Amino acid sequence: MRVRVVLMLVATMTIAGFVLAPVGPRAQGSAGLTGTVSSQREGPMEGVVVSARRDGSNATVSVVTDAGGRYSFPRSHVAAGRYTLTMRAVGYDLVDPGAVSVTDGATATRDLRLEPAKDLPSQLSSLEWIMSMPGTTAQKEQLAYQGLSCAYCHTYERIVKSKHDAAQMVPVISRMQTYFNDGTALGHGNRGRAALWGNRPMSVVEKTPNWGSAPKKDMAAYLATVNLSGGRSTWPYELKTLPRPAGKATRVIMTQYDMPRPDTVPHDMAVAADGTPWYGDQSRMIIGKMDPKTGQFKEWSMPPLPKGHAGGISDIDVDHEGNVWFPATPQEGDCHFGTPTRFNPKTETFETIDDPGKHCLQFTDVGPDGKVWMNNVSVMVRIDPKAFRIDGVFPFTKGPNVPQGVHVGYQVVVNSKGNAYISDFSGSYVVGVNGSNGEVSYYPTPQRPVLPRRGQFDAQDRYWFAEYGGDRITMFDTRSNTFTQYPVGLKYTTPYATSAPDRNGHVYASSNMSERILRLDPKTREVIEYQVPTDFDSKELIHDPVATRTTVWMANTRNARLLKLEPLD
Repeated sequence: MRVRVVLMLVATMTIAGFVLAPVGPRAQGSAGLTGTVSSQREGPMEGVVVSARRDGSNATVSVVTDAGGRYSFPRSHVAAGRYTLTMRAVGYDLVDPGAVSVTDGATATRDLRLEPAKDLPSQLSSLEWIMSMPGTTAQKEQLAYQGLSCAYCHTYERIVKSKHDAAQMVPVISRMQTYFNDGTALGHGNRGRAALWGNRPMSVVEKTPNWGSAPKKDMAAYLATVNLSGGRSTWPYELKTLPRPAGKATRVIMTQYDMPRPDTVPHDMAVAADGTPWYGDQSRMIIGKMDPKTGQFKEWSMPPLPKGHAGGISDIDVDHEGNVWFPATPQEGDCHFGTPTRFNPKTETFETIDDPGKHCLQFTDVGPDGKVWMNNVSVMVRIDPKAFRIDGVFPFTKGPNVPQGVHVGYQVVVNSKGNAYISDFSGSYVVGVNGSNGEVSYYPTPQRPVLPRRGQFDAQDRYWFAEYGGDRITMFDTRSNTFTQYPVGLKYTTPYATSAPDRNGHVYASSNMSERILRLDPKTREVIEYQVPTDFDSKELIHDPVATRTTVWMANTRNARLLKLEPLD
């Protein structure tokens, strides 16, 4: 196979960040800032997420109140300085407590008082909106279980606050189809970015009668019954809310680091062997990393795409030598995903492998043997990083072992034997590809359709993945070819991605519908939900390989932040 290597030198951009506290051996149990949270309605309140941000910092640290309404920030997470406090508790607003100063010599105390929310609708998650909406199960499923649903880019708040009637809603749905889903993420606080497809103008999408599997006219008619059309000033249904976290779900610390560009769309991320988080911008040709000890970001740019060409950096992973691999959108053609690319942090250069098949690849996984795998919806490509060439192309949607029907591969993952597996989003299968002979095997999920999405392998060659349309975390054991399913709780939670098990066997999953991070204990089947303090959407959850306690990193796609989750038990 002919290989073309393109070496690109790029300018770098260094952005000074400020962490809340230096990383050190100070005891987690020593409080730097504490207090109680209460309201006239409830008294002391459990499950309130309290966040602290030091003046001049790019990081916000959050904790959750216990059964007595008390919050406590470990001294290890709050260095001396002046802090602004905020909170998240649906149905409540914070009475401004003023700034609080933290010193090294004493524990700062500030009690917080909450009052009924002045604007409850603006606080609801998409899951709370769909819980509240009237409608049939079929109507709600068509809305929530779309492969590229409304919640993929923004919350349902935009739908329910709209005033379009059924006829007006059809072109609105078409207009939404003109946006590049993977490069669009619209959060609150002016963080996120909307990007248009270069090859999908309104004149093209308005001729398409469906939105995903749903006829646009049917979906438009339903949405017009749940919004503010027809002159309504309020909703003709009760607004329902999820219960606040309780018990184990309050035992957590979350830290979010603002990326230097608030319009970054960090669709994917990886963590290097030294614990450094890396990310790519799916809306621009930029990759970056953050030093977890200093909070400092550094970014590198490839040549920008031509105007109107949608794309950027897709799924990212780090190889055994510390090189960063990803598909990068090519400068020419209609492909919005990309060509195999390697970034060498030591030389700060990019190298691109010529892909004669023009496979338009999206996802990346570095296998235990060091080989790099990438995929699109129908083909996996394997790369030999030492030879710097593609050494295998594995189609998996055609052949004698492929069941009838539509098959769409999602994210490739590789087990210890060098065999690749992928979730079949449309067909609800797990697909295995033998890395030695290319043999393809299809394993149907126990229920169908469940829209299996993203996941990871554990050390026992068990593939953990999210059933987006089944509201489950599922484990496929590649040794016995058997499935074990774990319901996550409420319908329409739509878990998107799962982690591998942590040192305690817990598996984590993200939900952009509930704006919560789920933690499954496979032994007891217990699922707890950590409430994220801001709007939230994450496509990948990665364990920190050097942390002394369980630490899970993820890119908060919705608002251009890196999020670090530290469970306390």
